[in-house]
Parts: sequence; structure tokens; C-alpha cells
Amino acid sequence: MATTEIATFCDICLTMDLNKLAEEFCPQCEEVLCGDCRNHHKISKSSKSHQTISIGKYNKLPSFIKQIKHTCEEHDCSFEFYCKSHDSLCCKLCLISGHKECKETVFIDDFLTPSSRHQSAALDNIAKDLKDLESNISYALKDRNRNLAELRLQKRVIAEQIKEKRQEINMFLNNLEEVMIEKLSATENEYCQKIKEVIEKLNKRKMIVEEIKKDVESVKMFASNLQIFMGTKTFQENVSTNELNVQSLLDNGSFANLTIVCTLNENLNRLINDIKTFGDIEVNKYEKHASFSWKGNKSAQFFKPMPGDKSIENINVRLVRKIEIDRNDLSGCGMSETGKLLFLQAHKNTLLIYEADGEFNSKMHIKPVLSKIGYDLAVVDSNTVAVSSGGNYPNAIYLIDTNTAKMQQVFDLNDFCYGLSYHNGSFVFCTYVKGIQIFDRSHENVTNFRLLPNSPQQLGYTYVTSNENFIFLSNCKDHSVVCYDYNGQVQWIYSDSLLRKPCGITLDSYSNIYVAGFDSNNIVVISPDGKQAKELIGASDGLLNPQAIHLDKTQNLLLVANYNKAAFLFRV
Repeated sequence: MATTEIATFCDICLTMDLNKLAEEFCPQCEEVLCGDCRNHHKISKSSKSHQTISIGKYNKLPSFIKQIKHTCEEHDCSFEFYCKSHDSLCCKLCLISGHKECKETVFIDDFLTPSSRHQSAALDNIAKDLKDLESNISYALKDRNRNLAELRLQKRVIAEQIKEKRQEINMFLNNLEEVMIEKLSATENEYCQKIKEVIEKLNKRKMIVEEIKKDVESVKMFASNLQIFMGTKTFQENVSTNELNVQSLLDNGSFANLTIVCTLNENLNRLINDIKTFGDIEVNKYEKHASFSWKGNKSAQFFKPMPGDKSIENINVRLVRKIEIDRNDLSGCGMSETGKLLFLQAHKNTLLIYEADGEFNSKMHIKPVLSKIGYDLAVVDSNTVAVSSGGNYPNAIYLIDTNTAKMQQVFDLNDFCYGLSYHNGSFVFCTYVKGIQIFDRSHENVTNFRLLPNSPQQLGYTYVTSNENFIFLSNCKDHSVVCYDYNGQVQWIYSDSLLRKPCGITLDSYSNIYVAGFDSNNIVVISPDGKQAKELIGASDGLLNPQAIHLDKTQNLLLVANYNKAAFLFRV
């Protein structure tokens, strides 16, 4: 069961057509129980070791804790192990069938038994981190409020200085005084507003910390061992995110100490006729008063990121979220620099935009008039995406502003355009008649298009990606992935039954190639030399005819879209 909503009636009684109100929940069985069934549950040989909790206490647990399942869906066995290499829970059968070679597996009960002290230590580390975070936020708020009071006091002092000087000279200076006061007020308002903005951000972070603390307390009191074990990682990620947000305020200069200084004109007393300004207002930035101390023992945390490595053997993924999309024909996808998820419908003139959390944001048209264009997309910059027209007229590459939903630029082609890649100011794309073409965005005339020698013609429905040295083509017609240099020389060809009908293709920072297998229902990663390959994600992960793929190298996030209805975001 393991959902955020608990059934009203006892699960066991319902199987006997009885409606009895549920009183407790068993995380191991994932069932709600009435009083009678609970008593039987406690004396049954198979379940007497289970720890049940009242439904009221269960509902106090965070939703992500309640969603953690205790039973393997594939083998219908309890999860008893955790594999560090794959970052996944395993039952006994999982361990035998899929993790024989894994060197780092943990027996969960050993790790979380009271004698091991890990159970409380895991959450205690979170509590210490939260205490550090709360202390730092409180210190930063105190510092910003101090500086805010100083600026206001300095404003009053300087205003008095200006008035005193004004009284010493004649009324000729009245207009100059007004200008000076306005400049002073504007400066004070500007920089006080900046400090208020920092204070608002800090208060928001403080509220988040309070919410996490409440969740931690609820988990410590009511969650099962497995829930504590898996929930700790989410807590750590939330705390780390807030630490980074608060630390970024310090790093970007938000805590620089601001003072307002007024410099009066030295010639006021003798050269009144030559005076054009009453003085000047400026703000001095001194060394920041605030400093943060993160005392939490990070080395004691159980969930540590696996070290980066170029070898595909060390590449694994973890599902971040599934995105439900009420659309078919998804042929292109991407991630903007702001974290928005972009999906393109083939031949529908439609670009779909989702938030980073998977919520639908908006839909926009490539062309304002009715059209059947659209096949692949490439992210150009923080608010610009390029879209290929596909196999319908007009033949073009379109640059769209995702903020305004307006077309910025159109590059007219003389051929149908399919797979599209953008790298270092140049487009590389597949055309139906001429093959692979390269176009420098800085030139808008058609004479700047260059054909890649030796590339095959009639590359309809194929995809391409590129880096500084090579171009990689996924050809669904012959089930191959081909690497070319920019002179058109073939460097290697990958073809294997592991990858059938390859479509979307993308690269990571090490030039490992990730390819969506439409017919093989998988994502295959290929080494830069084309000599090694392995299935990274498969049908068991929810893939069904995956066609579009995009890897965000900054965040190591892999976005995969099935041709119909669903997309998935993985952490690489």
C-alpha cells in the first residue's frame, strides 16, 4: 500500500467482505488493520516481529517516507539489502540475480539495529546539520538587521549635516539641498531594499528548516527502520540544498557591510556661485561581519556520491522523477538553463514546457499559424531553443524565445531537417536528401551551410549530437551509431542487438554517448572510442519506445522521453 492516503477500512476484513474501521498500519505488510486483525497480526509467526503504528501517527510522517515500499515488486520479497553501487534496495532474489558482482551491499537490519547506533546517528547528523543551518541563518538575520539600522541612522545623521550646512548659506542653495536629499533617500532605499530582500530569503530558509525539523522529529518517533534508512538521504539532500542556498548569499556578497557616506563640497563657504552640487552620496562596502560555520560531520553520512569516472562501467543512474505527459508523438526534449523541461511533439507545431518538479507550465506554438512542423530541439541559451522542422514545409530551423513564446530567428533550408544539435555556436543537423550539414549561427546566409563529406544521404528520422572534435549519428534505419570527425572520416561504427532502432542521442562531459533504443526499449551508453557499451536503463524502468534524450552536463541530469505519454528524469 505505502501511500500518502490510508484506507478507512481494514484491508484483511475487506477481503472477507467485512467493513471494519482500521486502527493501525503495518509498514512491512503495507496493510491497515482493525483491532482484531492487529491482535492476530501480533501473534502470527510470520508477522509477530512487525512493528505497527497507529494511523494517526502514520499520517504525521512526511509523504516521501510513506511512499517507501518494503516489498520488491518483481520478486514479492521483503527488501533486506541496499546496494551502494546501484543506489537501490534489494531483496534476497535481487541480490542473487542482479547484484552478484556488487562489492558494496549492506544488510539493512544490521545497519539499523539499536546496537549499531546507526539508526539514531543517521538522523542525529541531519539534526546537527539543521542546527548549524538554523544558527547561521539567525546570525545572518541579526547581522542584516544591524546593518539596516546603521544605514537608517547614517541617513538621519547625514540629513542633519546637510541641513546645518544649508542654514549657513543663503536661500540660493534650496534647490541643491532638495537634489541632495533625494539622492540620499534613493540610495538608502535602494540598499535597504537589497538588505530586506536578503532578510526575506533568510526568513524563507528558516521556515524551511523548521519544517524539516518537524519532519525529522516525526520520522524519529514514528517511522520504520527502512523508512528512516531511505528517508535520511532525502533529508540530507534537502539540508544540503538549503546550506548551499544560504552559503550562496554569503558568497555573492549579500552580507557586505554597507555604509552611507556623504562628502560635502569644500568650497561651500567661499565660492557659492561656483557650486553645482551640494555634495555626493556613496556607499562603502567593508569586510562582511557575518561568517558561517558548518559543523555537521559530513564524513559520517551514509549516502555518499559515487566518485566520477570516465569508464562506462562506473556510470549508473538513479530515478529522480517520472513526468506524466498527456501527449503522444514526443520526438525531442531538452532542459533549459533555468531547469525547465522542454518537450517537442513531432509534426504538431507544439513545444511543451514543464517545471523542474514535473508540473505542467505552458504550451507554445513554433509558428503562430497552423502548421505540421517540428521534430527535434536543441537548447541554445538560457531562454532560447532551436527547433527543426521535420518532414513538412517550410524547411527551416526556428529559434524560439521560451520566455515570450515568440520566434526570434528562422534559418531557411532547402531540405527537410530532422535530428538537431547545437554546440559552441554551430548547428549540426540531419537532412533528408543531403545528409549531415553544419551551420555557423553567426552567419545567416545559406552559403555558410557545409555538408559533411561521406555522410549518408536520406537521413530522415535520424538524430545527431556533437562536441569539439566529433559528430555522432544515430541511424535508426540500420541500427547503428557512427562517429565522424569534422572532415567526414568515419572513426568507428557501433552496431549490436543490444541497441535496436537508435533515436535520440546525447553526450556527457567525458564524451560518453547515450542513445535511446526505440525498439529495444532502453538507453545504451557507449564509450568514446565505440568499443564498449552497456544498457543503462531498460524496460523495467518504465521505458517504452523511448525516442528523445537530453543530458544536462551541469547538473548530471538525464532526461528521457517515451514516444507516448511519459518522460523520466535520472541523476547520472
